[in-house]
Amino acid sequence: MTESTATLTVGVPKETFPGECRVALVPASIDSITKAGVNVVMESGAGVEAGYPDSEYESHGVELLSRADVFDRADIILQVRSAGANRDGCHADFEQLHAGQTLIGSCDPLGEPQLMADIADRKITCLSLEMLPRITRAQSMDVLSSMASIAGYKAVLMA
Repeated sequence: MTESTATLTVGVPKETFPGECRVALVPASIDSITKAGVNVVMESGAGVEAGYPDSEYESHGVELLSRADVFDRADIILQVRSAGANRDGCHADFEQLHAGQTLIGSCDPLGEPQLMADIADRKITCLSLEMLPRITRAQSMDVLSSMASIAGYKAVLMA
């Protein structure tokens, strides 16, 4: 990045979908993001339910903020369940999203087409990860296959 280029900021708010224990960004993946010159901000407590205390994020240089500050400062918002995949929680966050921001996560765009239209009308880019093709080339980004694999392993362990 050149000095004239603004630094990109990725923000991770705490998941609000009932029973959701995952977090969109784990501490082990932060170093590769920050080495690329990207700042990472997170809502305090965002990783706790997934087993990652704030101190683990702070040790990787993540700045912990309030939910409102994450939405205010981030150019990209990462969520596990976003937009239509978190219908109730998304409506609370909707007003905090601003033009030029990018929202990345499971978004269920086909289940909430009007919400997707409203997001587009506000000039917010939405990348719905469950809509990526389930092919070898896109496998590293394919959230459905990776979650199915984990669920399969868990089922065997529980059995």
